[in-house]
This record gives sequence, C-alpha cells and structure tokens, in this order.
Amino acid sequence: MESRRRCGFIPEERRGAKKLVWARGRAGTEECPKSVVTPQSLEWIERFLTWKFAGGGELWDWTARDADAVLVLEREWRNGQRESTE
Repeated sequence: MESRRRCGFIPEERRGAKKLVWARGRAGTEECPKSVVTPQSLEWIERFLTWKFAGGGELWDWTARDADAVLVLEREWRNGQRESTE
C-alpha cells in the first residue's frame, strides 16, 4: 500500500508511478498526504485552532509567514463549512 500511495518515508525507487493518490476539493497530491506533514505545519494548525477558538483577532504582531498560514487555514475552514451546508 505504501508504494502505491507513494508515501514519502520510503525510497523513491520503491514508490509506484506518479499519479494522483489523494484529492479533496481543490487540493490534491501525488504522495501520501501524511508524508508531507511537518512539525511546522502541525504548529500552524495548533496556532490556527487557538486563534480561531479564542475568537480570532488581530494578526499584526505575528510574522508574515504565520499570519499567512492562519489566513490560508481560515479560508479552507470557511470553504469546508460552506460545503457541509450545501
């Protein structure tokens, strides 16, 4: 299964041919999505959830990269909410 899904933790030569292995909405990948999760991306998700459930608020004191990550996650959150009501 790992080679068919092209999981990033196995050597390139053992992965299957490149093809779409996961898609949802406008996002898709040619590798197992779990292989592209990094400690930094987990931190952004935690920051987003903390920010979101604390009522949102100003992002002026955040680094541009962190603010951008939160805004991307907010957009995807809203798109997911919209899709679930349709």
